[in-house]
Amino acid sequence: MNEPIFYDAETGESRPVFSAPRRGRPTAQVPAHLLSVSQSWRADRSLTLIVQGRLDLNTVLSFRDAVFSALGERPRRLILDLSPIRLVESAGIATLVTLARVAMLVKVPCHIIASEELNSLFLETGLDRLMETPELSGEVIARKLLLA
Repeated sequence: MNEPIFYDAETGESRPVFSAPRRGRPTAQVPAHLLSVSQSWRADRSLTLIVQGRLDLNTVLSFRDAVFSALGERPRRLILDLSPIRLVESAGIATLVTLARVAMLVKVPCHIIASEELNSLFLETGLDRLMETPELSGEVIARKLLLA
């Protein structure tokens, strides 16, 4: 089916007229065994996203879309429960950095709940400075640095 064409006489430009607004780059659906994101609201208007699976090149776009949608809900606080996640590749780290910066821009505090492995990864990459992560004791930090 051909879309109608809009012609601007002043500029000489023509473009299709779309009946519905166009969205940016579409995201492919990711199988649930690779990534699933569920959400739950708390009474204090905090939103928790529970992320299961992995954050890699195949799943980060779906993860990003889920977090952007959650930020669009304007929660008082966004809590990313990444404790079920065991694998985070470089694309996942880059996406978390982007999401942390977007959360700061829209003034929604973002808190990460992560496994011990991810906490040490966040410490090593500096991501712990961008997002609120649970406080690590001096003993835990020393143990992580000595084992590295």
